[in-house]
Amino acid sequence: ALLISDLSGLDGKAEDEDDEDSEEEEEEAEVEEEEGDSGEGTDEECEEEGDSQDTALCIGVGSFSDPSDLPGLAHFLEHMVFMGSEKYPSENGFDAFLKKHGGSDNASTDCERTIFQFDVQRKHFKEALDRWAQFFICPLMIEDAIDREVEAVDSEYQLAKPSDSHRKEMLFGSLAKPNHPMSKFCWGNAQTLKTEPKEKNINVYKRLREFWKRYYSAHYMTLAVQSKESLDTLEEWVREIFSQVPNNGQLKPDFSDQLSPFETPAFNKLYRVVPVRKVHALTITWYTVYPHLLVKPLHYIAWLIGHEGTGSILSMLRRKCWALALFGGNSETGFDQNTTYSIFSISITLTDEGFQNFYEVAHLVFQYLKMLQTLGPQQRIYEEIQKIEANEFHYQEQTDPIEYVEDICENMQLFPKQDFLTGDQLMFEFKPEVISAALNLLTPEKANLLLLSPEHEGQCPLKEKWFGTQYSVEDIQQHWRELWAGDFDLNPSLHLPAENKFIATDFALKTSDCPDTEYPVRIMNNDRGCLWYKKDNKFKIPKARSCHQG
Repeated sequence: ALLISDLSGLDGKAEDEDDEDSEEEEEEAEVEEEEGDSGEGTDEECEEEGDSQDTALCIGVGSFSDPSDLPGLAHFLEHMVFMGSEKYPSENGFDAFLKKHGGSDNASTDCERTIFQFDVQRKHFKEALDRWAQFFICPLMIEDAIDREVEAVDSEYQLAKPSDSHRKEMLFGSLAKPNHPMSKFCWGNAQTLKTEPKEKNINVYKRLREFWKRYYSAHYMTLAVQSKESLDTLEEWVREIFSQVPNNGQLKPDFSDQLSPFETPAFNKLYRVVPVRKVHALTITWYTVYPHLLVKPLHYIAWLIGHEGTGSILSMLRRKCWALALFGGNSETGFDQNTTYSIFSISITLTDEGFQNFYEVAHLVFQYLKMLQTLGPQQRIYEEIQKIEANEFHYQEQTDPIEYVEDICENMQLFPKQDFLTGDQLMFEFKPEVISAALNLLTPEKANLLLLSPEHEGQCPLKEKWFGTQYSVEDIQQHWRELWAGDFDLNPSLHLPAENKFIATDFALKTSDCPDTEYPVRIMNNDRGCLWYKKDNKFKIPKARSCHQG
């Protein structure tokens, strides 16, 4: 367990049943590592302010582990464990408890991880923690609740269907090899969890309990707790409550041997898609190997692709009036990044003229990538990105506590202990050979083109099975295939960003010459407007907010 506590200026404990606060307690920040009784990784934190106490638990299992005859079972189980427990049998008791005490909860299922989280008022935190832990200790998952929760899962699926991003994901997943877990229907719906199982005489309730017993095991779990309780109190509570989570000792599911899921004839094509929104967009996609999480080569490449200054892809496209916006990179979701592959995409919002010239748009992208491959990784640029990310991390404002614990419990699945707090945010080491290996995969012959436009309406005879996306598929035009297969010329207008001379290096604060005030003070008031000032004594961040009236 990784325990982090900063109780400086902490107000009193809230353990007593009479809800009376004890005297204020102050302790120095301390970090302690211990082996959890149940095999869980645990991160416990105490925040200085705010009554909300927040907890998140990540299980290193997700939709990739769905059985082939029950698509969506992992997502369905995420719903069913909330339906009461042996200790607290009320079906919606936990939600009612949280609502009564100013809390909330949520859960999500990804390809290889499932995350649960909740927050509640401090004085009810221990009871909430105990109620919540029962979902992983002894959930009832009563058979009578199955139909109702299938409807809830189906509702989420129906709400997701109009989303172009989800539709693109499902279409892209359908291009994977038939037996690869990426080709699975991870959402689940009434058809896969109710109608088809009945037709095939599949006992969903039995399979659900088997899935829980096999995969909801303590040694797959990581836990993050943020609270104003003392470190000793939190450790006592977590050991007392979570040591009861069963540990089956079985090996964690491993899909790392199922590499290259998109080495199929369906890839490296042009897909024309009818979108829900009225937008022209070109998405160029590659699949790469599992990322080096400390070097972060894809982040380095995405930084350059997304640069908007002189010599960038977007500046050239805007000059030609072909594009409105560009996004390059990897979303770091389970779909974009898992143990079998990483997706790298460049998505460009096109103008009408850009849509008519989308092959030229793609060519400009490939010219930029070839330029990066020719010049090789640049230590100067890597170190600039490294400094910016470090500055943002060290001087960030307080984040939403529930998002914070969720991020940390997920980091605990991915990074070594010393990087639980920083692993997803910092770039640790410049390794040009790692960056070059990633860059060399981003070639035209390994790219897939997805062109979205409402003008494709009526021209797309194919339909994706689950989201109903209309699309067509064709070979990339021979002229462009031959051009890209050869040693095509670089574009002299494309070049690397100039040195960034504005990266902050001195963060020393000047001595304040004004007294602290509880409220903002008006320091200027004239015909041109009013100016108010409030000194930030906590985060010491210079921030302005302006309101203009026409």
